Amino acid sequence: MLEIKQKEAREQAEIQQRYKNFQLSDKQKQRLKLKAEQEESGRYKKELQAEFRERKIQDKKEWAKLSMEEKARAKQERLQRKKEREKLFWRNARIHFKNFFLSFRSFNRLTISRKIKTFRENAPNHRRFAIVSLNSTALYLLSYLGLFLLSQAVTVIAAGFFNYPTIVHYYEIYFDISPEAWYHDSVRTIFSAGPLINFIVGITFLIIYSNIKELTGPFKLFFLWGFLHAANMLFGAMLVGTLFETGVGNVISWMYIMDTGKVLYSIISIFLLVIAGLLATRHFLISGNTYYNEINRANRTSFIIAQVLMPYISGNVFLILLRQPRFIFYDSFIGFTLIICILPVLATYRSYNELYFEEGEKKPIIAWRTLIILMAVILFYRGVLEIGLRFGG
Repeated sequence: MLEIKQKEAREQAEIQQRYKNFQLSDKQKQRLKLKAEQEESGRYKKELQAEFRERKIQDKKEWAKLSMEEKARAKQERLQRKKEREKLFWRNARIHFKNFFLSFRSFNRLTISRKIKTFRENAPNHRRFAIVSLNSTALYLLSYLGLFLLSQAVTVIAAGFFNYPTIVHYYEIYFDISPEAWYHDSVRTIFSAGPLINFIVGITFLIIYSNIKELTGPFKLFFLWGFLHAANMLFGAMLVGTLFETGVGNVISWMYIMDTGKVLYSIISIFLLVIAGLLATRHFLISGNTYYNEINRANRTSFIIAQVLMPYISGNVFLILLRQPRFIFYDSFIGFTLIICILPVLATYRSYNELYFEEGEKKPIIAWRTLIILMAVILFYRGVLEIGLRFGG
């Protein structure tokens, strides 16, 4: 009985050993197969590379075999094709120029009445474009002036911490102190407080707009424009101040930063302004729910021009006229740098999908309340600050 069990154990051990040997041989076969495939792939790749090199060498040899006449003929053909393209361009330019003047000669009673009829048929679109531009421009100006006055107020408060008397005009804040009274802490605090507080308010405005963007009222755009103005009043001011050593640039100057550091600050400012514009693009498109049932390829270009580009242009022109007879270089130039935020909007709005809003008839109307508030702020800005407000001292 014992011998039988030992014999079965030996047989079982032999079976397990043969199975292990089989597994080892199978793995070895797999490794050999994989190695052969890799070698074959490497050899094929080397053959292709050698063939490409051979073809390239052959092409160079064939090109070198061409005679000088053939090379000159090929060059002459290229020049001839270039001349033909230039001739075609100028011929088309002459045709368009001629048609431009002929169009004036074609004006008569029939064509004028046809154009008037076409204009009347598109009158609702023209009216909507004008209303969108007017409302957005009013909110553009209101948010700018609100943040500007907030920045002035914060600057006056910061100056009060150092017992600096101030006189606030619409064109500047006059510090009634001697030049020797300035030092590092006062410069850094006074000239950076306003932009920093504005930026915090701007972030808050973006959060508010994100929560109310589904509403159809036009006033929500105040918060979106406020976000862009706030970002520009910090990063745009940093860019302008660094270049011209004024405003926020005074802080950088008193920090004794080298030219390389100033260039770095400028690059960072431009980058962050672009990011702000990219963040605002979709929000501007969503704001179309005030005037449209949907924003599609047919209306989004005219809407973005009316909602974004026209307010930027007309708003800055209005601010320059409002500040006459003085031209405030620093504030005006900061207003111009907002174009760094506007350009990403104009460049990327076409990449967004069509937007569909709630059904119902949209009747665009002028935001009269916004215009009344704006007029009151303008009267305070130009009327009261023309005289000047004195604080401290």
